[in-house]
Amino acid sequence: MVDTWQPNSGNDTLSTETLMSLANIIHSEDSAKNDINAISESDIQLIANLINTPEDVWLKAIEPLKNDQILNLCRVFTLGEMAFSNWSFAGKNPTIYFLRYLKAQKVVVEKDFIRWLKKNTDNRYIPFGPAL
Repeated sequence: MVDTWQPNSGNDTLSTETLMSLANIIHSEDSAKNDINAISESDIQLIANLINTPEDVWLKAIEPLKNDQILNLCRVFTLGEMAFSNWSFAGKNPTIYFLRYLKAQKVVVEKDFIRWLKKNTDNRYIPFGPAL
């Protein structure tokens, strides 16, 4: 059987509550690789269906979140892309959008955090996105 691309049906929505629950899965940077195993199959599929969601939609959904929750989401989407085959974001990984958002909010992201992201991904666009 050959897989075919199906456009987003519009039934999948990106909610702050979903992102908050994903952020809360991460207990610490050290346990993050194991923590993402707690993501439900339905949430894995939901995020897979949202791969082409525009940056502004992601940013609107994270506005109410605290900075540490946003950083946890960066961990989720960085590790999730490595763990779940249907999370192939490339240059559209939400981690990139979230870090841009934090920078625009004048939040300083520690260099150790950036190093951790780079160490835990093979996505060349993380953490800062495509060059142009």
